[in-house]
This record gives sequence, C-alpha cells and structure tokens, in this order.
Amino acid sequence: MSSPLCVNVYATSATTENLSRHEMLNWVNDCLETQYSKIEELCTGAAYCQFMDMLFPGCISLKKVKFKTQLEHEYITNFKVLQSAFKKVGADKVSCSSVDRD
Repeated sequence: MSSPLCVNVYATSATTENLSRHEMLNWVNDCLETQYSKIEELCTGAAYCQFMDMLFPGCISLKKVKFKTQLEHEYITNFKVLQSAFKKVGADKVSCSSVDRD
C-alpha cells in the first residue's frame, strides 16, 4: 500500500482563527477565482471539489462535478466525487459535526 498524499489535520476553535462568513467567502472567491455571493452556495460541494483539484491535481475529474445546480441529488453526486478524491489521496477521516438543512 502506498503512503497517503495528505496528512489529517484537526481544526478546533483553539487552533484556528474564527472568520466571519464574509471573510470566508472572500477567501474562497479569491482562491478559486469564483463569484459566490452567499456562503450557502457552497452546499453544492462544487467549490470543495475545486479545492481538491487545486491541492491534489488529477485526484478528481471536474467534468463529473455539477457546478450550476440547485438539486439535492446533484449535490450528493458532487460529494460522492469528493469522497472518492479523499480516498484517492489517503484522507482516512472527513467529518462534519453538524449539517444544517432548510
């Protein structure tokens, strides 16, 4: 088995700076050269797929990512593509403490 390409990092309020939604969205837009206007637009998973492609070129096929969608089943497809990329680079644990739904 080959060694993983990534290292697991644990971020907590003690180890990271707290950013406002506005600051975080500006950072995402600057990094990805996008024009998201609301943080909620990140729920499609497309931006996360772009970050994975930027950090680990070739680990993800951006052709499979649905960028202009508002359909939940397409969000799920994006997150499955992302999950596959995590496995490819050796990320053994990705968790979210809570998920808010409307």
